[in-house]
Amino acid sequence: MGSEAIELRHLRFFIALAEELNFGRAALRCNVTQPPFSVAIRQLESHLNVILVERNSRNVMLTPAGEALYGRMQRLMGQVGDAYELARCVSEGKRGKLRVGFHASMLYQGLSEMVQAMEQDEPLVEIELLEMATQDQVQSLLAGRIDVGFGHSTIVPASLSSVTILQEPLVVCVPPAHPALRAHDFLLDMLKDEGFICFWREASPIYFDRIVSLCVQAGFNPRIRHQVRQWTTVVAMVGKGMGVAIVPQCIAQSGLASAMIPLESEACTELQCMWVNGAEQPMVQNLLGYAKRHLRASSRVKQK
Repeated sequence: MGSEAIELRHLRFFIALAEELNFGRAALRCNVTQPPFSVAIRQLESHLNVILVERNSRNVMLTPAGEALYGRMQRLMGQVGDAYELARCVSEGKRGKLRVGFHASMLYQGLSEMVQAMEQDEPLVEIELLEMATQDQVQSLLAGRIDVGFGHSTIVPASLSSVTILQEPLVVCVPPAHPALRAHDFLLDMLKDEGFICFWREASPIYFDRIVSLCVQAGFNPRIRHQVRQWTTVVAMVGKGMGVAIVPQCIAQSGLASAMIPLESEACTELQCMWVNGAEQPMVQNLLGYAKRHLRASSRVKQK
């Protein structure tokens, strides 16, 4: 009998026989009749060229060789079971590593809750977070450096799929003692003589252009003094009196020294989840579900 003829069923049958020490009960346990069961045991013995069980009309006993094989086969079948379970978990998105690009403002939109919930429910999934600007996320997705990206207000190339998770209102960010805070009815053109601090245009051109458009609609062209890469940097610079800004409302939760004023318009920025077309593996879809459940826009800020 060639080695290629040995199958897992031979080993499974032998383990059942070693534990039952009865051919009839062991065959029944394996859902086969006794004749083919007995043939499989003889085939295994023939292949190994050893006697595994001693048989007589009353008893079945393992030989020393059978005892040794049984101990190893228990471990082997356990590993086989683990391999099956691993394949199932990976197929269902319950095991593996997920590289996730995120924007800093997500820290105030429920990022930690999303990750903690998925890690609690799917402990075999490893999530690696990589902070990067939206355009960097797009390039990283195309290059295969991340599996999922969460960006803000960007035009997604045709090779990527995307879905909008939430819309975050835009608000005006001013220093804590700014005169606009004392206005009864705030209008954006009150800031026409101010210097604006904006998110770097190359990192998020749609956001940058939206800010300019809001100011133009209010009757003035904004004087862009500084462009930076991080929202927290924008707010920190405003707090230091280096200018004013228009930012996502969630940044009000940063705790930095600045004040937020709601806009009359319904201007928003969108949080988008992005992934490569055709890469809708279960882990990506699972993460998307957690994002929809746990990421959220902040409550409307009150004018100070």
